[in-house]
Amino acid sequence: MSRSQELFDIEKAGIAKEIEELNSLIAQSPSAENYYYRGFYNYENENYFDALTDYDKALSLTPNDYRIYFSRGNLNMKLKNYQLAIDDYTKCVSLKDSLPKAYFNRAYSKSKSNDLKGAINDYSKSITLNPEYLEAYENRGLLKKELNLHKEAILDFDKAIKINPKFVEAFQNRAISKAMLNLKDAMLDFDEVINLAPQDPQGYYNRALYFINFKIQRDYCSDLKKSLNLGYSDSKELINEHCKT
Repeated sequence: MSRSQELFDIEKAGIAKEIEELNSLIAQSPSAENYYYRGFYNYENENYFDALTDYDKALSLTPNDYRIYFSRGNLNMKLKNYQLAIDDYTKCVSLKDSLPKAYFNRAYSKSKSNDLKGAINDYSKSITLNPEYLEAYENRGLLKKELNLHKEAILDFDKAIKINPKFVEAFQNRAISKAMLNLKDAMLDFDEVINLAPQDPQGYYNRALYFINFKIQRDYCSDLKKSLNLGYSDSKELINEHCKT
């Protein structure tokens, strides 16, 4: 047995023990707090139906506890019940409006429900509450990129990179937005992606695609072959189309 598997088994055993103890507590004192914590541990143990039942019971006893709405929202998001998750996060922030993670999660759920503008607004709210919220800048930038708001997207990726100068995804996405605006320094970002993650085949593939689509005279075939050697099978089609064997 590997050390990681051993630690995982210990953790699972600890969760199971917590659930057993809460079962006994609930038998003696069926309080909202005990149902809430059992819901939490059931969620951690991937007993999602049991967790949902516990959260529902907790809310029936304490209907104005923002923590329970937040946790049930997380569960609904995990189950891809995005509208239910949105409803839970909305109730959560109506009770406590200072939680950047609640706005962040509602934004994600809205984006999955194709409400991109609503999602952007929620990411903005989470950033207002936490100006160093790296993932919020990245996700808001992605949505702006999807809406072809590339100048605004670049500003978000700039901020994400300022917070974490080794954030590969932000460089990748900023490179794409810069390319869409025909900005020459896009190449610098594509290069930096490879510099930061030299074993990631996607970086080589994206840089090659940039060279091909924008007719830049660079050795894109080497990038495509490197990408293929690193396991990115989509590169094969472009190699067959653009590179001499």
